[in-house]
Amino acid sequence: MLNFNFILNKEKIGKILYFLTFSFLILINFIYFYLHLTSNIEVSSYAFNELFINYQAGFIRRGLLGEIAWQIDSIFSIKPIIFFSILFLVIFLSQIFIFFFLFKNYIVSKLIFILIFFSPSLLLFHIYSPDLYFIKDGIIKFAILFHAFIFYYFVTIKKQNKKYLDYLKFLIIPFLFIIILTHEYQVFSIAIHFLISMGINKNKKAFKDITKIYLPLIIPIFLVIIFFGNEQQYENLSQILTKYDVTLNPHLGGGFIKYLGAFYKWHFFYFKYEDFVNLFASFLLGVFVIYFLFEFMIQNKILLFQNGYQKNYYIYFIPSLIPFFLTTDHGRNLSLISFYLIAFYSTLDLNKNSFNKLNEKINNSLFKKSSFLIFLIFYIFMWKLNQFAGFPYDNSPSIFQSSLFAEFSKLIKFLYAYVDSNIISLPEIKL
Repeated sequence: MLNFNFILNKEKIGKILYFLTFSFLILINFIYFYLHLTSNIEVSSYAFNELFINYQAGFIRRGLLGEIAWQIDSIFSIKPIIFFSILFLVIFLSQIFIFFFLFKNYIVSKLIFILIFFSPSLLLFHIYSPDLYFIKDGIIKFAILFHAFIFYYFVTIKKQNKKYLDYLKFLIIPFLFIIILTHEYQVFSIAIHFLISMGINKNKKAFKDITKIYLPLIIPIFLVIIFFGNEQQYENLSQILTKYDVTLNPHLGGGFIKYLGAFYKWHFFYFKYEDFVNLFASFLLGVFVIYFLFEFMIQNKILLFQNGYQKNYYIYFIPSLIPFFLTTDHGRNLSLISFYLIAFYSTLDLNKNSFNKLNEKINNSLFKKSSFLIFLIFYIFMWKLNQFAGFPYDNSPSIFQSSLFAEFSKLIKFLYAYVDSNIISLPEIKL
């Protein structure tokens, strides 16, 4: 007689789910890398063109990455599309590896594991919104995850606080310095990086020492403010970048006035009731679900703060809300906040026994398990967080549409077309 208990062993199911999730995320990222590299996918001109901002017309915010690309092309004749495609592939793959390292213990609860790894606001955001594949937010997300990884490895696992401080001084802070010069959005998450560092804070002296480590970041912040950009630089840089057939966003030369003008226009002049529904639903599904899940575990002592200095952690997230008043693409902002939250929660101590008991409570209750499963089906298959969170910019669609299932469908079609074109001729499909 077939032993179903052996086949359906929970540990084996967990390993299969772990492997399939990892394989899918890696494969889908390689596919989009290939499509972008071969220009077989529509790329947002805004996201891609902004990568080219450089210092050829003078020092300006967001110019560091573009200057690196310019110099690489000039010295090594490596085209920007190749440089940027490889760079972002490395960034997105690194995010996946760090996610699996930080949340590997969550595989005990299959439902929670799936919610974290298939959330449309986290690892799949740039997949569901492929026109944002080249958005610089990916670098900012990587920075917060990388910091969480360094903290988790040296403080939580190795118990080597001094080693963590060395990495903070000589790796994390210089990296943040560079990213601020790449995109000023990094400034709004410095408080969250500081919050993570507070995990080793034991007294006022330690607080002062950590503060001193972060002080050098004042330099790039001032540079970004002083060299925010003007109309003359915008025109000169636009002329220089005709070499790459690139058109820059006019906001680069307009300063804060154009940002505030855009905010007013799209939030008050074009605002409709259904737009608010889309935005509010995006907030609930993209951010609040993550906050609710992990705050529940904090309240029930499943997740434990490193010390009392972290208990009012939400205060450190206030600066990350500022972009909502400067931009109109709120999907990006919500995705960033969800990354900030998940990165911070990953640094907290997980009480494995309490987490196992929570998983047992869910599995032993038919109502709880069924409710969670039904919600999860909707959560990963029936909505997606787009760039504008459904707001009326450029006819942005509703957030309630096929997401993961649509990507599976695209994946199958791509593999069929790729094999048919490059490996072996397949039967023609007629519909």
